[in-house]
Amino acid sequence: MPVTLSNEDLQAINLLERSTGARATDVVFGEGSVIFVVAKGDLGRAIGKGGASITKLERAFDKAVEVVEDDGTMQGFLANLFRPVALSEVRESGSPERRTVTVAVNPADKGRAIGRGGERIKKARMLLKRKFGIEDVKIV
Repeated sequence: MPVTLSNEDLQAINLLERSTGARATDVVFGEGSVIFVVAKGDLGRAIGKGGASITKLERAFDKAVEVVEDDGTMQGFLANLFRPVALSEVRESGSPERRTVTVAVNPADKGRAIGRGGERIKKARMLLKRKFGIEDVKIV
């Protein structure tokens, strides 16, 4: 599913690429944060030694910066999104217009998968809708 990038998105991606050398495929401006999706294999480069690149970007954007590694498959992308929580199963359901993904995790990790105030699940919903056209994500 093609992602449409605004001028602001392109400027943010350009800043990330110039300052880290990592290739970004998408960026999303969230509530108080900027989330970059970087090409597979570029996560370490985007973070930098000791998180130096992230710190520099956080100062530039005056927001928290998160980086997620892209993957060719939806299951791999979900695993990267929810890391370090291990996913035991990923099921897709619904109609072609309203697809839903159900992610099964260890019950002890359910809170970590959802995130404080639901932040992690909101991020997953936003990125999966942009990248794969998924309308909803459920954690079980």
